[in-house]
Amino acid sequence: MMHELRAEEFAINFELMKRSRFYHIFNPNGSKIFNYNAYRLLLIILLVLVNGIVVYSSLGFFVKMEDTLSYIDSSVIIFVMINIFLCNWRFSVFLYNAKIIYDVFNVSRFDFFKSKHCCKNINVLCGHRDRTIKITNYFFVFSSTVMSQWVLFPLVLIAFTAPEDENIRQQNIMNLRYPVSTHTYNQYYYLFYLMEVIVAIFTMYSMIIPDILLMSWCWAIIAQQEILIQTFKYFGHEDSSQTVHYEDFKSILVDQIQLNLKIKSFYSVVRPVVLTYVAIISTCFIIVTYVLIVVCLSKESNSVLNIIKLGSSALYMCLDLFLYCYLFDSMNIKLESVNTSIYSCNWTKMDVKFKKLLFLTMQMNNANNLMIKASPKKIVNQQLFANIISMSYNIVSVMLKTTS
Repeated sequence: MMHELRAEEFAINFELMKRSRFYHIFNPNGSKIFNYNAYRLLLIILLVLVNGIVVYSSLGFFVKMEDTLSYIDSSVIIFVMINIFLCNWRFSVFLYNAKIIYDVFNVSRFDFFKSKHCCKNINVLCGHRDRTIKITNYFFVFSSTVMSQWVLFPLVLIAFTAPEDENIRQQNIMNLRYPVSTHTYNQYYYLFYLMEVIVAIFTMYSMIIPDILLMSWCWAIIAQQEILIQTFKYFGHEDSSQTVHYEDFKSILVDQIQLNLKIKSFYSVVRPVVLTYVAIISTCFIIVTYVLIVVCLSKESNSVLNIIKLGSSALYMCLDLFLYCYLFDSMNIKLESVNTSIYSCNWTKMDVKFKKLLFLTMQMNNANNLMIKASPKKIVNQQLFANIISMSYNIVSVMLKTTS
């Protein structure tokens, strides 16, 4: 059973998935409360709590308040609300497709391929596993550091600076607009801070861990495709009968079909998540970059902390977006390389029966359009990343000229 497997049997950072309890959300054999997955139930309770806080904070926009929001604070709140929507959307898709996600974990197993020829190249997975764990651990530390700054910086401001005006609200993590007076807000500041800590921790969890899982699956699929490339490329050079070659080739095709089915399942879940993510993160990147430049040009005493917080957040979003575009681009390239490697096998010495099977296989692979497209003509790749950065630069330039 899946819950009894060890981390060493997977080519992803499975240990991190278990420690974060993210894997347990999808494990149908895990702990249950009222015959329902306990971790999934806790996640739903957390979602309700976080959205309750966000809805309560949004009421401040519909009642008359003593103080007014600055343009920078308004932009940050918009940025926060967009990210919270993204987190809700992600978990809604994940929970709805929990069975598929649990099944996709198999694509990262070392024993996913069954044919003897594919098993000979299993060392490819070992190299990818070590690299994936190292990169995802670095990404986890970097992402956690960036998001922790939002949580810690308000406490630093309170500890080292005195409030300039009692009629101004103290700086919080996200400065959400609670429908209370300034005096009440400052009096019960740590209660409101705790509420925003809950929202921040939820955001950190729902942004970082799913990112690591999706990226790890991409690396695992790339590694499995590389195994197929190596297997097809050197197939048929050993001395065996035509019947043996034919049966061995069929067993490799079975492995390839199983991989393509898993990729289709993977894409069916991540397509709405990734396309929404690319659109939202692009918007957030524009907002944060604009606010960062405005803060850099301001003369506020606490601007240094804001510059660090906003600058690292912009860098995080840029890195995250690049990794997604790079990985899906690599998957597309590997998919094309698999078909090329089939033609590179020693098919010229095979009989007509084998050649017909090879021809049908290449036709089948050409018919498989396993790509995530942002539009009918644009796919998620590195070119899309370059276009997003270029578009963001142009939009931020226009915004700065308009407000200057």
